[in-house]
Amino acid sequence: MYKVSNYNIIKDDENGIIVYNSYTKASLFLEKGSSISAFKDIDAFNKLDKETQDILIKNGFIIDSSRDEFAEIKYMYEKKYYDKTFLNIALVPSLACNFACPYCFEKDLKCGKENIKKYFSVLKKFAEKNFKNYQCVQISLFGGEPLLFAKECLEFLDWVKVDSKERDYRYFTSIVTNGSLLTEKILKHLLEHDLKMLQITLDSDKETHDLTRRFKNGDPSFEFLIDKISMIVDFTKDISDFKFVLRINLSNTTTDKVEESLKYIKEQYRPYVNLLIRSVYNTHAYKDKNKNNNSQIDKYFEMGKNLGFSIFQESFQYQSCEACADDKFFYLMPDLTIWKCINDLNYNDACIGKINGDGSIYIDPQKNVKWAKNAMSTFNDKECINCKLLPDCYGGCILKKCKTCKKQCRPFEMTSMLHIFR
Repeated sequence: MYKVSNYNIIKDDENGIIVYNSYTKASLFLEKGSSISAFKDIDAFNKLDKETQDILIKNGFIIDSSRDEFAEIKYMYEKKYYDKTFLNIALVPSLACNFACPYCFEKDLKCGKENIKKYFSVLKKFAEKNFKNYQCVQISLFGGEPLLFAKECLEFLDWVKVDSKERDYRYFTSIVTNGSLLTEKILKHLLEHDLKMLQITLDSDKETHDLTRRFKNGDPSFEFLIDKISMIVDFTKDISDFKFVLRINLSNTTTDKVEESLKYIKEQYRPYVNLLIRSVYNTHAYKDKNKNNNSQIDKYFEMGKNLGFSIFQESFQYQSCEACADDKFFYLMPDLTIWKCINDLNYNDACIGKINGDGSIYIDPQKNVKWAKNAMSTFNDKECINCKLLPDCYGGCILKKCKTCKKQCRPFEMTSMLHIFR
């Protein structure tokens, strides 16, 4: 006995009909005028030929009648949230940066340069006490601009490489960088530490980028970074488990302008570049409004795909955010405080603890429970429970829920379109 999945989503497309299941992430493209009744009504499904039925069952559009999809999703979400076999620590040794982006949420804060030596000394003590307790550790380099302190970061990774062999745990790395300080030597060194992902950013189009993403001395950076992209791809194109992510920040631009700018990247490099497209939201720092929003990004995905780029498929599932949405992730700030999210450094409840000078860790139970409670709140929210986008959204940004006690529903184009472009 079978029934229709609760998570079938049907969308009209200019070329036909998209049928997508947010639980399994499977998608079908149907010609215009095709019948969609089998995705809504089990009696219509029963009238299909067996081959078509098997396809719909295999991809989760039709499921066994005894299954409780909501209970399964809730279980997997909670299991992943409290997974104790994996640790993801994002290192923020400094908030210093050699760029002066007007929308940066870190720009008015102290950079903490003087703490670098202490930071890595205490971090080693923490790692000695804790890394051995996990099967795998992800070390994410973040900032500020982490490569302002490339020497210290790489020395720490060299230490982890030795320690991981002695204490029997795996580790891998990732980095978010503006790309300006990345050299062949540094990239090669990072790759020796199982670098899985490297992300740099272009702002909208060439004209906008050179206005907003400038060096602190006022020099533009667009064409400089285009050369860096070529270097990165040359070094990494044959590494199967590595992703080079090019984030495109949309701010008062058009698909035509972005397309024109992306053409600066040579055609042979484009399949190795994974586009991650997002609208700039912190526009109050320099503009009153941004005409781009995340409900439009499917047009940019289509444009990027037509140019030969890959579309970044976010690999995380059963969590509402690739960063802060589980118990095993935190940012380690320059003052050794532990934060769940740093998108608003004025929100102190996101700071849940601290690493002490001896490497021991203190977690504020009240703040940590508050974060977890808001991470789980989607399963008690009537609107979320009945929403077909639940397995892709999970109630949206946890930070926003902690601050406002309101969920942030995200559009289909932001939560699900990436899976369809897989």
